[in-house]
Amino acid sequence: MPPTEPWPDDRFLCRMYALFAAVGTLVMGTLAVAFVVRDAAAGPIGVVTDFLHDATRNLASCFVYTDLALTWAALGAYMVIEARRRRIRHVWAYLVGGPALALIASFSLFMYVRQRRIAASRTAATPPPVATPTAHARKEPQR
Repeated sequence: MPPTEPWPDDRFLCRMYALFAAVGTLVMGTLAVAFVVRDAAAGPIGVVTDFLHDATRNLASCFVYTDLALTWAALGAYMVIEARRRRIRHVWAYLVGGPALALIASFSLFMYVRQRRIAASRTAATPPPVATPTAHARKEPQR
């Protein structure tokens, strides 16, 4: 008989991913709003150009920004592959969510949905068949 509830590990991982997504959205959203409010006088295009200028102002910020962009590309490839494998719809939204808000929010949300899919597949799975002797099994000599 298949289990009727997700495994305890699934619950823990789902809670952890949901927490990361929520905290990431809150923290990064707060920082994004603060940046936009600070540079609102520059207009929408000015906010974007100011952000890109600030993100590439010195070698340290270039290092962090480039690392984040390359990580986003690698995680994007992983998300596309996993989305196809696990039949997760709208993977494009997670990919756009990385640069639109924050990678921590979009990737954590993707991992949450992925883990829910894994848990659902476990509860829907049938138990493994019981091993039965085959015709090729070695028989014990009778006494």
